[in-house]
Amino acid sequence: MYYAYIGLMLFDIVGRLVTTAMRYLSIGAVTYYGVNFVVSEAKDYILANFITAPPLVQHILGLLKVDIAVNILLAAVTTRVILAGIDKAADGRKKFQTVFRA
Repeated sequence: MYYAYIGLMLFDIVGRLVTTAMRYLSIGAVTYYGVNFVVSEAKDYILANFITAPPLVQHILGLLKVDIAVNILLAAVTTRVILAGIDKAADGRKKFQTVFRA
C-alpha cells in the first residue's frame, strides 16, 4: 500500500527533474545556435563588404589581415557570450543547491 505512494512520489520527482533538464538543454541549444547564426551573418556581411571595395583597398586589407582580425573578434564575442551563459547557469546551480541544503 505504501509502495504505491512511494512510487508516485518518485515518479513525480523524476518527471520534474527530466522536465527541468530538457528545458535547460533546449534553452542552451537555442541560444548557442542563435548566437552562431548571428555571428556568421555578421561575418558574411562584413566580408561581403570587403569585396565591394576597390582592388587597391582589397590588397591593403589583405596585407593588414583584416579578415583574420574580424574572425578573431567575432570568435571572442561568441566565446564571451558562451562563457557568460555558463557563469549564469553556474550561479543558478549554486542558488538551487543552497535552497535545498537549508
